[in-house]
Amino acid sequence: MNELDVLPKTCVQIHQSGSYHGSGVLIETGGLFYVFTAAHVISQDISKPLTLDGFHGVSEKYGKIEFNGLIGEHKATEQYDIAVIAIDQKHQFPDFPKIIFCEDIGFPENSYTFRGTQKSPALQAHTVTPCYLDTPINRESLFCLKVPLEAYTNMKGSVGAEVLGGYSGSGIFIKKTSSIYLVGIVQNIDKDDFTGVNCRSIKTIKDSFLPNIEISGFHGGNAQLKLNIVEIKKNITQSMIDERKKSNDYGDVENLTRKMNSFMEDWTPEDLDKFINDILVWEEIEHSKVRNHSSYRDLIENAKAIWASGNKKYLVSSIQQGNERFHKIQDDLTELLREELEGTSIKSNSSVIAAGEIARLLANCTLDFKK
Repeated sequence: MNELDVLPKTCVQIHQSGSYHGSGVLIETGGLFYVFTAAHVISQDISKPLTLDGFHGVSEKYGKIEFNGLIGEHKATEQYDIAVIAIDQKHQFPDFPKIIFCEDIGFPENSYTFRGTQKSPALQAHTVTPCYLDTPINRESLFCLKVPLEAYTNMKGSVGAEVLGGYSGSGIFIKKTSSIYLVGIVQNIDKDDFTGVNCRSIKTIKDSFLPNIEISGFHGGNAQLKLNIVEIKKNITQSMIDERKKSNDYGDVENLTRKMNSFMEDWTPEDLDKFINDILVWEEIEHSKVRNHSSYRDLIENAKAIWASGNKKYLVSSIQQGNERFHKIQDDLTELLREELEGTSIKSNSSVIAAGEIARLLANCTLDFKK
């Protein structure tokens, strides 16, 4: 299912007593349906408590939608310009798509799309696509998207908010993925000096309105780097580790045990398994998600080079000092990786990468520990 199938089912027009006010996005979570929109779509003065008197939604796919009430405290609505509207449970929405809530917008190859309705006599919904990230999420959970120029102007020469007026409250989706990811809500249209829309991250809705919704990472197949590490670890079983130990093709194990002897007194097979597991987990990530993206590999190698430039050799006088030094190396490399990977989707896996890289360095004897 692509956005051409999904967006008409999620796009909602918000009306009050026959007057069109703006757009919204229909979603389902926990078996209940809601419409997310910008609070100013309901009222231009959001400093006062909102009321839904006379308001209802109109869906392209499902027709009229009756509203049942507002969710969340007014202070959050005022602070974030977000309105979460509960839907009357009598409504049925057959074939409604499974929507994943996602705040991960950092992967550089992603593009985005939203569907809304202009404030025009025709009141026809239009999809704006493709849009691209212009600024990352800031402390107020805001980010900006660039929109296609043709969506920002019309044949009469009007530009900016005049053309895209009415799109406030639209849902922002990641474009062309096997799953349906909702990442935010359109807040407002920037003026003529910026061809784009200001958006509020979906995390705001979880933090301040619907704490039970689940925020997932972006999983777009081989093009993405955000991973469920727990699942990978489950797949790397003890039997696999044992086979790697026995294999003559995996000589790193012998080197690793020799290195461990030099700084870890009375280490156990569990200790060795942990290091091998770190290597295998990172190899699984690297082979399936990173190898085809040389820029990410370069960032990782650059962090290692910076770290190694001042840490070519460690001499330790005791087992305890060896352990302390080793964990300090891991901490230092993890911090460097976070800096190098800033703004990328793989940043959140910095500690996993550092553990795997350190284990591999240890295994191939690049690190030199001596008593």
